[in-house]
Amino acid sequence: MEIIFLIMLFCMGTVFGSFFTLAVYRIPLGLDITHKRSFCPNCNHRLEFKDLIPVLSYLSLKGKCRYCGKPVRSRYLILEVLSGLVFVVSYFAYKLTFPFFEVESIISLIAFVMFYVTNCLILGIDKEYIKVEKKVLLFGIITNTLYMLYLYTFNNLNLYRYGIYLVVLLILFCLDTFFLKKFKKSFYFLQILMLLTYEISFINEINKLVLGLVIFLVITLIYIVLNRIKKNNKIPFGFIISLSSIMCVLIGNLGFKLF
Repeated sequence: MEIIFLIMLFCMGTVFGSFFTLAVYRIPLGLDITHKRSFCPNCNHRLEFKDLIPVLSYLSLKGKCRYCGKPVRSRYLILEVLSGLVFVVSYFAYKLTFPFFEVESIISLIAFVMFYVTNCLILGIDKEYIKVEKKVLLFGIITNTLYMLYLYTFNNLNLYRYGIYLVVLLILFCLDTFFLKKFKKSFYFLQILMLLTYEISFINEINKLVLGLVIFLVITLIYIVLNRIKKNNKIPFGFIISLSSIMCVLIGNLGFKLF
């Protein structure tokens, strides 16, 4: 029965991955991500249910649009599969045991899913536009704050340091929203600082922070090498921070320790 549950979890993850590809495309354009039906970005034809089945639709259509025949970017398939795998790994990372689930483990898993959703949207958008969407980050901050309040209420968590993180986030958010708005521009590095503060508030153990830093440096080095080959000087640090943070949380919760 557990294997059936894991398959269901993988399928659920692919649905999230499908949503990420839609949201990453629409959010920077200011399009609705919940009510407007999916459509092909090439021919604008509205997609039917048979076109929207994660992984299977892409494979059955051989990576092409059913209506105009134009190639569909492989990132759709990759993100769907990876999201499915992340959901399966998170089952073991948060020590769930089918069919006996502890409430604390389930809530921790839900908090991770919200963390994962936030970071997937940030990394996808930043990869394309070298920009961190504040409304996505704000979603992550709100869900993270609710999780911290839960831990404070039921697990006697000390909120002192999280309060500091929230104050720093609020200051940076106000600077970016109100002060820089007067100059009709927003600084990318300030958005990165906001993202970094948010990540630290979630990854609060020293061992995980060091692990995250190591992963971040490795991914950054790989990115620099690839960019030199492609002669591209732009490095999406939001993408790298979010990717390394997701890997850090999963690897850390699986029991890996640097010291």
